Amino acid sequence: MNTQPKTLLFFGPSGAGKGTQVELLREFLAAQTNRETVYIEMGGLLREMIKHGGHSAELTKRIVESGGLMPGFMPVYLTTKHLVEHFTGKEHIIADGAVRRPDQATGFDDAMVFYERENYEVVVMELSPESTMKRLLARGRNDDTEEGISKRIGWYQTEVAPLLDFFKGRNRTIHYIDGEPSIEEIHQNILKALSLT
Repeated sequence: MNTQPKTLLFFGPSGAGKGTQVELLREFLAAQTNRETVYIEMGGLLREMIKHGGHSAELTKRIVESGGLMPGFMPVYLTTKHLVEHFTGKEHIIADGAVRRPDQATGFDDAMVFYERENYEVVVMELSPESTMKRLLARGRNDDTEEGISKRIGWYQTEVAPLLDFFKGRNRTIHYIDGEPSIEEIHQNILKALSLT
């Protein structure tokens, strides 16, 4: 197996199973390679920041609780801060939810070039709008209403998915993974795509 460190950026609509697949991949990498993983998960980084309090935390909390979109600089700042504090050059890097706007795409790519990880791979979890709606409604969360989910699907299709053109333009490797099969089958498909099996 290729034991070089992996650098991965995950994309996909809500409900596509990114979190589950990232967790399985982290467990696989921990068991198979002698490397730690620096995990950049935007929701977690925002929650961590809110927990520490302060003016920025209050403003962030307000946006998160109202379901609003963070200003473009914040994910770039949190990603950069996390790398500066935790990345030594040896670890795998897995980022989820770190890129949702053009400035964040540029920021992430620039950071990877700076850290000599420009050979990173983009993993796109694909799921139809119908399946996305069905899965999110089944979760039963308060904010998972049909109207709210439709808005999120529309936002992903018009704002987030087109960012893949930026990565294609910089000749980054993109893997499209079908998010419909079973969790284990998707996991195996990701490992194959990343040449980990």
